[in-house]
Amino acid sequence: MFVTILMVGCLISVQPEPAPAETPSQVRSLIRRLDAPRLEDREAAEKELTAMGPAILELLPIDATDSSAEVQQRLGRVRQKLEQAMATAAVEASRVTMPKQTMPLSKALEEMVRQTGNRVIDHRSRFAEQPIDPEITVDFDKTPFWEALDKVMEQADLTVYPFGDERAVYLVDRAPNTPTFGWKACQSGPFRFIPSELIAKRSLNVANEGMLRLNVLAVWEPRLAPIGLTQKLKEVKAFDEDGNGLPVDVQLGEIEIPVNPNAMSARIGIPLVLPARRVQEIAKLGGTLDALVPGPVETFRFDKLPQAKEARQRVAGATVTLQRVRKNDQIWEVEIRVRFDEANDALASHRGWIFNNEAFLEGPEGARIENEGFETRMQT
Repeated sequence: MFVTILMVGCLISVQPEPAPAETPSQVRSLIRRLDAPRLEDREAAEKELTAMGPAILELLPIDATDSSAEVQQRLGRVRQKLEQAMATAAVEASRVTMPKQTMPLSKALEEMVRQTGNRVIDHRSRFAEQPIDPEITVDFDKTPFWEALDKVMEQADLTVYPFGDERAVYLVDRAPNTPTFGWKACQSGPFRFIPSELIAKRSLNVANEGMLRLNVLAVWEPRLAPIGLTQKLKEVKAFDEDGNGLPVDVQLGEIEIPVNPNAMSARIGIPLVLPARRVQEIAKLGGTLDALVPGPVETFRFDKLPQAKEARQRVAGATVTLQRVRKNDQIWEVEIRVRFDEANDALASHRGWIFNNEAFLEGPEGARIENEGFETRMQT
């Protein structure tokens, strides 16, 4: 017997804190009370389940079709509210708590990784045979991840290399006389924005013709893994040193920034109308960046494949249907349809993130059999 397994990111890559040991029995009891004779008891049970938070999501039944319509409806509302709460928490900054103490750099980084889920890689070995492991002082109380990392890097004289091959923060030695990684940066939740380059051009032949472009490096916590970024230019506001507005060139309407699946940064080019020569600096810049971010990875598992046809499983806002399995010469073809309740622009034809999800067969002894590739049959 073969089993097909599909692991799909369900449109914010964060896992809730595990539920306490006694919670499963409480959840089962409250689910039964969702079908209680009295309305006030049913409403109280729904309210209690919601108040228990995202930690109970994994304890809620995936398939409640055997339950009454009332239970299905109330469970659906509970799941929706908890998933929204988890999504909201995911786009907040991760926080680090470590009492004041002295410890090796490596130990401090390990603890930060454990608390936040953000991978941090000491990349100095690429440039030095035996990088030192200096003693540093930590003192963090729910400190945002980037702020805590800044303090660690400052003591160890490190900076971030934002273009590594894996979804992680790569640390390297900071070159002499170079600014720190957080220099002139601003933060919003798990994102950090760093001005990196200013390009100005003025025509010598045509009056009032020129351009000004500000490149901003957008960096995010590695756990986030955004699918796409969009910058609406009409929402960008810039001001000079006197507080006067600097017009943004909005001809493009919006900028769609491609994101590599393993990246933790992307460059955003903001086009501005070239100001008069009296303007000395862009003193202030603000705007709104739209980020399309996947949710927690869920596992969909189908067995009895020879008999499987239109077998359907639903988790969160994703429905996976195993349509059929057939043999084509030496290849077994498994046709799967994935549907999201609110895909927004996530499944646009130019986005390939869906194919980064794992899909494989499992043999009778549990051996994993990798797929030979994907082919898109339908996309709407």
